[in-house]
Amino acid sequence: MIDRVRTAAHQNWDAFWNFHLGSWDGQWVRYNPLGEVSENFLSTRNFVSNTDRSIIHQHNQYFYHDKQIVEKKWNYNIQDHCRDDGFMHPASDYMRGLAFANGSAAWLVPRCEAEQYFPIELFLASKNLRLSVGMLYDTSGELQRVACIREHRSDFGASPWCDSIQVIPKWNVEANWQGISQVVDLDLSRSFFHDSFYLNHSAEDNEYFFPDNIVLRCPGKVPAHQAFTISALWLESDFQIKTISASYGSNSQLIDVRHQQFTH
Repeated sequence: MIDRVRTAAHQNWDAFWNFHLGSWDGQWVRYNPLGEVSENFLSTRNFVSNTDRSIIHQHNQYFYHDKQIVEKKWNYNIQDHCRDDGFMHPASDYMRGLAFANGSAAWLVPRCEAEQYFPIELFLASKNLRLSVGMLYDTSGELQRVACIREHRSDFGASPWCDSIQVIPKWNVEANWQGISQVVDLDLSRSFFHDSFYLNHSAEDNEYFFPDNIVLRCPGKVPAHQAFTISALWLESDFQIKTISASYGSNSQLIDVRHQQFTH
């Protein structure tokens, strides 16, 4: 077997699975582009691996209010799904995963193609908690829906997330946040640098302020021949902020994924 420590692709594979293996209980809420709730349900996402984590089994269960249960299963293996531009989702050969060691990650499309659906899911995590925000653009580039998923490890006990599902009014945080930005480029090379943070509201992008201090910022329509960024923010506590963002160039190609941690 290839020495996984020496390849960027395998480091990326390990960064995701070393954190996310196990069972996660959660609540999914989907919203229309105006921020109105369109659907919500409970879930379990379970990830099991073999000894060396070269084979992963994923089992999702969705529990709807009408008592319907929907199940989905996928299998990953390091030979077929660990690629030089990220790990591939078995359900979509054009999506890739880029991951950081602390659980932050992005499922995305490396290049936004015309007449192709454009989905993204951005993860932020802390020990036994994780959240993800997702969005789906249709084949014309219009934002079709967004989602917020709040999960905790199944053996963690009762969920610490609140029960609210409605978007909330925009809020601000004070300046003087300092921390580290970590970057994964399209070729999976990694870098980091010291950085600062200030929450600027965007007049051009859609902003969704979800419960539990989670924020999603994304364009209402994928801009043609213009650079754009899709980002998520989590005010984890009064003293810590985490963000993750995916930036695309004017050629619709992914530039990089950035994860930031700031303290105040």
